[in-house]
Amino acid sequence: MILKLLALGILFVLISSASADYFAVDLGTNSSSWYIERQSQNLSFSLSSSVDGSVSATKHHDRFLGAYQSNYVDVTENDIWLKERTSSLEGRYRSEENINLRSRIDNAHEMTLIKPSGTDIYTLSIYERWPVLLTANKNLLYSGRRINDWDLEANNRDFVSSNMLYNHELFKDWRTVIVLDKMNATVLATDAAIVQGDLMATRYLGYLVKGNTTGIADLRYNHAGPIYDPKRSDYPPLQKGEERYYGTYSISRLIEMRSIFDRYDDADDLANSWLPCCNTSWNATMYPDQKGFGTNASAFFDCGN
Repeated sequence: MILKLLALGILFVLISSASADYFAVDLGTNSSSWYIERQSQNLSFSLSSSVDGSVSATKHHDRFLGAYQSNYVDVTENDIWLKERTSSLEGRYRSEENINLRSRIDNAHEMTLIKPSGTDIYTLSIYERWPVLLTANKNLLYSGRRINDWDLEANNRDFVSSNMLYNHELFKDWRTVIVLDKMNATVLATDAAIVQGDLMATRYLGYLVKGNTTGIADLRYNHAGPIYDPKRSDYPPLQKGEERYYGTYSISRLIEMRSIFDRYDDADDLANSWLPCCNTSWNATMYPDQKGFGTNASAFFDCGN
């Protein structure tokens, strides 16, 4: 569907099915623009992996292959991201990892565009409640010539990242809980420019990392604000930080980011939603919500942890 109102151009793309939903909005004025794209589906995913061995040269079909190990992870759903990259040379390598993802689209999204008589301001309102829950943990131990390990956890422009480079000895243990409950957006625009844009996702990002490094350690985080800057086509952060360490360090870091935005007619909030990590106790959560997350889930979901 394409809708043009005077000089204000708005492109709507809507795709729906029984198990997936998608929409995109591209709003353009004479001097600025605003864009949003959302996609989710009824989905559950679990992964458990364990590796214990030595990275060493090997012979294959009369050819010698050098000692090298690598792996990557890319998990994304409705602007939630988990990314990992690991590569190492000859040495002793051990890792264990668990990833669980669940999303659903029980509620259809809402979208309205109005222009009251007597004003030149258009108001675009969008509401979507497609909740997503992602939990993950990983333990890594390496000793050898060199290893690089990077991870990124993101939730609707909030992100945390750790990058361990050129390590001969590396221990790294991390876990994350990423929760998306709902999103509402409001954009005010005239034919000439974007007047105001708010993108408000009710979300949570928790990240704990502990490690012993012998190389370079880069640590970053960003807590995005809800107010759109048309000149930069971006949402300036509320808080952000970058740290770099050279040498031998023991590092421990806990980061939690939470944003709650409720519509005036929305009685539910994050604490009362279906997502179990926001309840008082994991053991008090209904069995259907516990199913698929293993026996150690209370380490993530109990508020006291």
